[in-house]
Amino acid sequence: MGSVSVILFALGVIATQVAAASRCSPSNLSKPDLLGASILDVQAEEVRNYSAFSLAPGSNDGGKYTIDFCNVTVTYTHPGWNDTINTQVWLPLEGWNGRFQALGGGGYSAGFGPTYLTFAVAQGFASASTDGGHNVGDEAVPTDLTWSLKSKNNVDWFLFEDYASKATNDLGVIGKQITESYYRQAPSYSYFSGCSGGGRQGLMMAQEYPHVFDGILSIAPAINLEAFIPAGYWAAHVMNKNHIYPSPCEVQGFTKAAVKACDPLDGVEDGIISSPSLCNVKASDFIGQEYTCNGVQRTLSAASAKVIQAAWSGSGKAGWPGVNKDAAIDDYYVPTTACTANGTCTIGDSSLFGNWIKYAVAKDPSFPLQNMTDSTFFDMLHSSIRQYDGMVGNNNPDLSKFKANGGKMITWHGLADEAIPPNGTISYYEEVLKMDPKAHDFYRFFEAPGVGHCYGGVGPIPNGALSQLIEWVESDHAPETLHATKGSNDTARDLCPYPLRQKFAGGDSRNATSFTCVR
Repeated sequence: MGSVSVILFALGVIATQVAAASRCSPSNLSKPDLLGASILDVQAEEVRNYSAFSLAPGSNDGGKYTIDFCNVTVTYTHPGWNDTINTQVWLPLEGWNGRFQALGGGGYSAGFGPTYLTFAVAQGFASASTDGGHNVGDEAVPTDLTWSLKSKNNVDWFLFEDYASKATNDLGVIGKQITESYYRQAPSYSYFSGCSGGGRQGLMMAQEYPHVFDGILSIAPAINLEAFIPAGYWAAHVMNKNHIYPSPCEVQGFTKAAVKACDPLDGVEDGIISSPSLCNVKASDFIGQEYTCNGVQRTLSAASAKVIQAAWSGSGKAGWPGVNKDAAIDDYYVPTTACTANGTCTIGDSSLFGNWIKYAVAKDPSFPLQNMTDSTFFDMLHSSIRQYDGMVGNNNPDLSKFKANGGKMITWHGLADEAIPPNGTISYYEEVLKMDPKAHDFYRFFEAPGVGHCYGGVGPIPNGALSQLIEWVESDHAPETLHATKGSNDTARDLCPYPLRQKFAGGDSRNATSFTCVR
């Protein structure tokens, strides 16, 4: 290349960069038109060589990605609500795939910002995340609910409504408008992806705002949050009431014993309970069995069995089913306890469940969880359902409008989920099928044996679920199974569409071809 050509090439590169930079400016973007809201500010800046660890919702396939993008922040309020919400829209400077993807949050956060955005942009999506009117990001704690109270006994109902639904709809509307304004063309298709609280947001969009997204990936959705969250404190309540505080080693000992007993029920011993409905053991069945803690052999106690059974069985009221027996219950349901050298243990953190009772139900940050009686506990549970079912329940099985709009949705849920009981999702999908026996044509649910909450556990995870959703939406190629990989021992499985379930057919249990889907 001659010197003149080099100069012309350099000038071309500079011109391209200048053009991209000029597009990424507030003056070049149309202010979003958002019904019922007032746009306070629109900021835009070009970001190059941004690097961060990131992953997709419901994935264990994360990594460090470096991206170039236009970072747009739309700040707005709903007049009279006294709220201030920030929606981030990240737009690839190059290599846009023509699609828009909104990203959900988890816990009590409506979005996780760069945690999901970086990966999505690296895949070519114009992507967006919302803070729902309260802090999100790397430093945010998704179990924090301090934002929900204006003062003692005074819930900020408007901010709660933002968290529950409104900010998520706004996210889709703003994100698509900013994408079209920046690229001068509307996205060809729009998607929503979320796990846990984000999965709940996805269901809410299909139920209440069925025209916003073409495809929704709703993973481990927090259906009936108002019921299973306070009910999830039941095992901790049993601990406090009886002054029984099992060590983490003993809790894990009960889990390992249950897995050993129920693992073979699907025809193969692979450390996974693939048929939890057939696992009828009780914690009391394992009393006296040995487990090892810090090199010392101990025996599973009758006292601790009461606590473990409380997590497995649930409270027995308000339809809360408890978690499956291979779930890592020491993470949430039986809070990891601090133990002294002589074996004396105390209760650990239970902020996901406990904060809901304190802030949302008792409306008192100093409410003494450890002093509740059974009567008080069930009063709190029923009060939560009465107050919040219509706001955060997201259990409406009528998806007819989403279907009429041509929407497609995939839900998968780990059967070893340690935070959200998978039976809640199963029950919801059964209600959907009762209302529309042909719902399988646009909405499919898949069980993921051995998988924990959003990721984790020993079971294979369907990291490519979004790609299969895209194939369904854009090419009418419905997923007969979800391809799951990166399980323990490099196992692979094909997850079955409910009500079909995995059954071992013979061969190497690490291969997907060794399993079949049966009723």
